[in-house]
Amino acid sequence: MSDVRPYYRRRSLFGPLLIAGIGVAFLLRNLGVISYRNFGWWFSRYWPLLLILWGVVKFLEYLWARQRNEPYPGIGGGGVVFLVFLIIFGLGATGASRMDWGWVDIDPGDDWGDKLGIFGTRYDFTESFTQPMPTGTQVRVLSSRGNITIIPSPDDQAHVVVHKYTRDHSQDAANQFNNSTHAKFEQQGTVWLLDLTGGNFSSGRFDLVVQVPPRYALSLVATRGDIRASQMQADVDLEADRGEITVEEIKGNAFLHPHRHDVTAKNISGNVNIDGDVGDSTVSDVGGALTFSTGFSGDIALSHIAGQVHFKSLRTDLQFSKLDGELNMDTGDLHANSLAGPFTLSTQTKDVRLEAVTGSIHIEDHRGDIEVQTKAPLGNVDITTTGGEINISLPEQAGFQVDAESKGGEIQSDFGLTINNDRDDATATGAVGKGGPQVRLKTNRGTIQLHKS
Repeated sequence: MSDVRPYYRRRSLFGPLLIAGIGVAFLLRNLGVISYRNFGWWFSRYWPLLLILWGVVKFLEYLWARQRNEPYPGIGGGGVVFLVFLIIFGLGATGASRMDWGWVDIDPGDDWGDKLGIFGTRYDFTESFTQPMPTGTQVRVLSSRGNITIIPSPDDQAHVVVHKYTRDHSQDAANQFNNSTHAKFEQQGTVWLLDLTGGNFSSGRFDLVVQVPPRYALSLVATRGDIRASQMQADVDLEADRGEITVEEIKGNAFLHPHRHDVTAKNISGNVNIDGDVGDSTVSDVGGALTFSTGFSGDIALSHIAGQVHFKSLRTDLQFSKLDGELNMDTGDLHANSLAGPFTLSTQTKDVRLEAVTGSIHIEDHRGDIEVQTKAPLGNVDITTTGGEINISLPEQAGFQVDAESKGGEIQSDFGLTINNDRDDATATGAVGKGGPQVRLKTNRGTIQLHKS
């Protein structure tokens, strides 16, 4: 019989040590000794220590095997896979901890960011300053990240409060950020400029509350943040790339440039121009004209617009002279009351309901029902839709001329018209009263109804 002992392949000690270390880390987390934030920060900085520890363990195993004249187990396929994943994950964590996350909206002011270890701890600072503004015509504020609120100053000075937010892994680093970001107005000709976009201003968040003399025109740009301006006596021009715009009580014109966020404009004495991509929009009590040139993904609510209204998007082109009542519109419906023509609308897949409309009416719709209640004085009416119904109410004492056609539907009328529903193409013609404005109605596969109002 042979006296040779069977060889048992020794396992590496690094795997059990790593599992024990992970278990200790989770135990300390459950006991409240460390947080996920601290664990993430330590890993992003010191993960190469795992490589060093692994190399030391493998070297000691090699010496042990050589001393006992046993085969060295080597790295193995599992060790190679672990090495690759550790390096990739470690480099990713280090890069993430050092990256400016503004492009994906990792906001230094967000509370949920405190739960993410690699982004550091949030530090807050507040400072204020006052600056005389004896001359000039415009105030311009630029911000990379943060809300801007503008209200009138009680004197001939600017009063500014700045709330700062940053994320760092030490108080000293946060203090350096604070000391390098002191906001200040600079006069450039007739413009007072407050620029928070260069240097370290681009790496933090700055919420501004600014009081300026109300006679100055405003130009505000916020790349990531909401803008609010109120009680100013000159024109305002507001642009928010990723934030809401609110403007109220302005004795001038308002030029608003949103980017897929909400807009609110109330009590504007001049014109309102909205140009950009807008979510929900609320516009009311405008002394001048209202112009939308926009794509929109939300609801539009308008009321009391003294001047002409023009709304143009990819699918809808709407224009009328005045709005004494309200108009509400979303992607599938439009409802308005107490508006003055000439009213023109070109749209698709939208149900339209108008009440108390005066003047001429021109509507072209594709796959939508149309209901219109007219009011004297009556103008020419021309309504066309495909795949929808038309229901129109006309003043009983008015005179007008009717020419209606429904392909694949029928026509019903409260007026004494000549109606033919016996063919595939139903028709109705005739004069009401002494004639007058032309009422032309046309639809495919829908009913046409004419009622007295």
